[in-house]
Amino acid sequence: MSFAVEAPGAASPLTRVELIRTLQSASSGDNTKRKAADQQLSAWSGHEDYYPSLQDVFLDKSLPREVRLMAAIGLKNGIEVAWRFHTSSGIRPQQKSHIRSNLFRGTIGEQDSQLALYNAITIAKIVRIDYPKDWPEALDELLAQIEASRNDEHLLSGGLQIMLRIVKELSSARLQRSQRALQLAAPPLVQTLANIYDAKAREWMTIISSGQDESTNVGPAMDNSLVALRILRRLLVMGYDTPYKYEIARQVWTFSQSQLGQLGTMVNDKYPAIGLHLLQITKLHLSMARTHPGSFAALPGSSELVHAYWHLVSQFSLVYDQSEGLRPGDSSDEKFKGEGPLQERVALKGLLLMRAAFKFSHHPVQSIKYRSKEDVQQEKEAVKQLKQTVFSDEFVSQMAQTIITRFMLFRKADLEAWEEDPQEWQYRMGTDSEAYDWEVGPCAGRLFLDLLCQYRSLLLSPLLAYFNTVRDPQASIIAKEAVYSVMGLSVAQVEDEYDFNALLGSAIVADAQIVDPLCKILRRRIAMLIGQWSPIKYTDETRSLVPQIFGHFLNPNDPHNDIVVRLTAAKHFDDVIGDWGFNVDAFIPMAGDFIKELIHLIQMAELPETKMDIIDTLRGLITRLDTAVPQFSDIIMNALPALWTSTGVEGLMLKTSILVIMDTLVSTMKSEWIRYHDIMVPLVAENLDGQNPNSINLVEDTLDLWAMMIQHSQPQLSPALLGLVPIAVNGLEEQTGHDRLFMQVLGCYLCLTPRTLLEDANRQPALKALSASLQSRTPEMVKQASKYIQILMRFSHQIGGEQGFQLLMRDAVDTGLFRWLLKGIHDSYKANQATGPKRPTPSRPPQLLIHNFDLLSRIALIDPATFAAMLAALGPVEGTWPWLSAEWFSSFDTIAELEGIKLNFLGMTRLLELPQPMAGFVITKLQDYLSMWTSVISQLWDTDQPGHDKLVLTRSITPGEWDTRKDAVERELLQTDPVKTVPCHDFVKERLQKLPEIVGDSIFQEWLSNVDKDVLEGFQNMESRNGGP
Repeated sequence: MSFAVEAPGAASPLTRVELIRTLQSASSGDNTKRKAADQQLSAWSGHEDYYPSLQDVFLDKSLPREVRLMAAIGLKNGIEVAWRFHTSSGIRPQQKSHIRSNLFRGTIGEQDSQLALYNAITIAKIVRIDYPKDWPEALDELLAQIEASRNDEHLLSGGLQIMLRIVKELSSARLQRSQRALQLAAPPLVQTLANIYDAKAREWMTIISSGQDESTNVGPAMDNSLVALRILRRLLVMGYDTPYKYEIARQVWTFSQSQLGQLGTMVNDKYPAIGLHLLQITKLHLSMARTHPGSFAALPGSSELVHAYWHLVSQFSLVYDQSEGLRPGDSSDEKFKGEGPLQERVALKGLLLMRAAFKFSHHPVQSIKYRSKEDVQQEKEAVKQLKQTVFSDEFVSQMAQTIITRFMLFRKADLEAWEEDPQEWQYRMGTDSEAYDWEVGPCAGRLFLDLLCQYRSLLLSPLLAYFNTVRDPQASIIAKEAVYSVMGLSVAQVEDEYDFNALLGSAIVADAQIVDPLCKILRRRIAMLIGQWSPIKYTDETRSLVPQIFGHFLNPNDPHNDIVVRLTAAKHFDDVIGDWGFNVDAFIPMAGDFIKELIHLIQMAELPETKMDIIDTLRGLITRLDTAVPQFSDIIMNALPALWTSTGVEGLMLKTSILVIMDTLVSTMKSEWIRYHDIMVPLVAENLDGQNPNSINLVEDTLDLWAMMIQHSQPQLSPALLGLVPIAVNGLEEQTGHDRLFMQVLGCYLCLTPRTLLEDANRQPALKALSASLQSRTPEMVKQASKYIQILMRFSHQIGGEQGFQLLMRDAVDTGLFRWLLKGIHDSYKANQATGPKRPTPSRPPQLLIHNFDLLSRIALIDPATFAAMLAALGPVEGTWPWLSAEWFSSFDTIAELEGIKLNFLGMTRLLELPQPMAGFVITKLQDYLSMWTSVISQLWDTDQPGHDKLVLTRSITPGEWDTRKDAVERELLQTDPVKTVPCHDFVKERLQKLPEIVGDSIFQEWLSNVDKDVLEGFQNMESRNGGP
């Protein structure tokens, strides 16, 4: 291959020497050299020979390791972005073929395990893309090389490493093509790998059993059998839709069961790999039960296998309290791996398998995949048989007894983990965590809960008897903790059968006051237990005890209340205050101490999730205190600024919660929040100034807080709050995705300080911002924009009179709003006049176009002369009025709300007041007016009181209990709106009587004579029903 090629735009040509030198620089510790090398490699990446050249460098074992490593990494990363050929820099077919032809030898025979692994990953990614369409022989070639190297452990290791990566890659694929490819390839792969595993496992088992391991190295054979087993596990689970139907799968399954027992007897400290083999077997069984429950039940020996696992669990239960416990750790092939004693890890897998078997045998999951009726029935029968064989009443009772008497005990290992890292342990073992996936105790607890839900009648009596043992004065703290733990798990099943209130008022209160080196264990559990029972039922007497118990646990001066006890109490106190019967008045004397300690714990908490739990409790407490909050608000607000500035990695979540707490404080304190004006207002400005890129994630909560602050402010807003108006206007105009919230804020300003928005500096920008939302395609946004523009119009007229209104309307013309309103209507008119396939599409759908008419109607209703002047400013009225009036009259059929109908009714009717020449245009639509009046008045008349307009208010609107000042302003605007104050019939009658004077009686009679007889008769009949002449 030629290396002397100039790469377009590169500083150096792509040559072997330059490539090696650049890769060497890319691995340099010098940041400058590394950055320059990265730029050069990026420039070369578009050349067709770049990736083949990287592979050639990687395969050259004479080069330095760091160069080969950088080449391997570059090739792997390039496959991810360039192999699919989606871009101009994609790898060409010829180069792909060259790369594929050399892939296997990059791992098979490679001495450096890291380099071999990178190359295996690269192969797997290519196979996922190319197999079977572009590289159909990939797996056959690899299988042949594996077969040929069975007697060479090193070569076999490389082949198996590649196969493992390929199977993992194909197993994770979601495309049907990749899944189908793996299923087609699975049978021969399983056959070969099963033979390899069997041969290698027999080899090292024989050597160990005969005592020859001192002279023979069994390590390579063990490693290869382990990798083969890992591959088999994935192939059996992911390579078949219905594994039980394949003979080879049944054979391997049966063999795995024998291996479970055989490996269990061989486990020792000298060969940890034996334990890893055993764990792989347990993972196979668990994965099959979870992924293919029907096949698990139908595979041979599965019932016996479930019993065997429970036997392992039972054996471990005898030593559970002495076991060292598991710790979460990283793993290359599992998201979580418990690090700890092998027996405990196997027991955990056994418990998880028991849960899976119990779940699918008692609650079968319906699959969306097509399966024949025969397959469905066969699996159904197999599951039924497993349920009957395994889960007998005797076996269920035995399981429940073992769990509650042995696995619920608090162990020495748990206490050591508690004291080693208290906060991490507290979070891991919390009731909301997923500890049951990698801790034996929590997992056993979940299994017991499964059993209790399904076999309640069988287990209830012995369970209640077990609960009563907690009253025994001789019971140890560990025994009491275990009973309380089971009691918390069982709450939903025993709530009607057990008198928890009596227990709370006696034993629990006494246990909460025990002073003992281990009493912290009991205090933590009692806090959790009370939280679990809080949603159920407390009497008033016991309910008053609960805050006292939690106050006792939260006391930092008690040496037995360590950080775990206090954090647990703080978290579960949220359940207590969530109880509908929580007595706020009785709690108020204690509230200050609770709030102080909650804030102190937020500051002490190290984990973001723990901070969030306590903040949730604090927020809930603030909400429950409601009007009593002001007396404690100083404690809260004095702490929040320090919390805001001290946030680290968890900053976003914590800051969001702080904003929510402030929002809650403002909503409960109402106008008293102004005491914290100097803290909150700058915070709002800081989060919305756009300077900090992280603040974009706080915008929504900041806007909620901002709106709440304005709504609960004093009648005269502060200069600082008024200074934020441009931010609200700009935010709405820019349509950043938070339009609804910016609209809410701007609406607050408009209602509470309309003079500010009508100032010269703000009037036109505010109108532009609202116009931007009016042009939205979201009906709710358009409706809100129309509402606030109309309010702006009404305030301009109330505050500035005709001159103020005309000034605003001049802005509507200058900003293009008025022209845009008419354009949307004209587009609709043109579309309605046309037919056929080339009919133009209106720019606004009818459900949004009605708001254009609402705004025109509001202008005409406030001042028809201004409306006529605006219409004339855009062109000859005689050219505009025909299509505008035609669409306007027809819009009445698309308006759903009566208020909107009446607004348009009033606006159009006021046009009758205009003098010539406008009157001459209006009179031409007399028939349309008569028809519209008849229709609308008939809709608005109250059926029980003919002649009475049912939209006209007869009494003031009653304020709501939670109304804000903004609600009060909007209520007043509604009560003074002509839509709610003007009777429609009288409004028409008055203007119709004056129309002959405006246009001339002869002209009026002429147009009246041209009105359709039925239309005129309908109007006259409506008049007679109202008592008119």
